[in-house]
Amino acid sequence: MRFLRELKNLYLLSIVLAAVGLGDSLYLWWTKVGQVTIICGVGDCDVVNASPYSALLGVPVAAIGALGYAALLATAGWAFVARENAPPWLPTARLVLASGGLFFAAYLTGIEAFVIHAY
Repeated sequence: MRFLRELKNLYLLSIVLAAVGLGDSLYLWWTKVGQVTIICGVGDCDVVNASPYSALLGVPVAAIGALGYAALLATAGWAFVARENAPPWLPTARLVLASGGLFFAAYLTGIEAFVIHAY
């Protein structure tokens, strides 16, 4: 029973983190499309969002992030609600989504650090 309670907490954590990521991506997308200054406390936060690397094939990177986080949120919510009745491929799909997001974020962080020099 303790295992199920811990598993429920992990599902809830996944939902919360995906929702925070979705909110952040939507905010960055809104600032990119609306050409609004990003609210932050340190330095010039618009350097990265205004760079040529902030879009991929004409699509804002923040929009791609929002789509990814929305997919993670949906699959985490599905796993939380379904639990024992979830399809067997759902954990693999969540792992693939999260891994893809991790590698994409690492790539973008590398661009930010070594190409744009925004640190």
